[in-house]
Amino acid sequence: MILITGGAYQGKSSFAGTLAEDAVCDKSEKRKILEHIHLIIATEMREGRDPYPVLERWMEAYPDIIFTVDELGCGIVPATAFDREWRETTGRICCRLAQRAEAVYRVTCGIAVQIK
Repeated sequence: MILITGGAYQGKSSFAGTLAEDAVCDKSEKRKILEHIHLIIATEMREGRDPYPVLERWMEAYPDIIFTVDELGCGIVPATAFDREWRETTGRICCRLAQRAEAVYRVTCGIAVQIK
């Protein structure tokens, strides 16, 4: 599993596509990409569910998956309680994913830097 993080519209999707093409798993299929996991987390939380099991199922089904997530913790503190909880939950889940990931990248201005 690979985790790609960075600010909104910084080139994460493009970089994920390049990684998926370059790292063909079994010569017949590209790696799966699940983008914008921060939005999946928000949806699960709004539905009253723990978001981590959804991502866990994706990792089990596709061990070589590439996740992309927007960095949420570098801006202003959100005004609403839900948004503050969502930001914290997303950060904690990303920490768990990063621990399990074979590689973690941060993308800024279209430039990817491997941080793990």
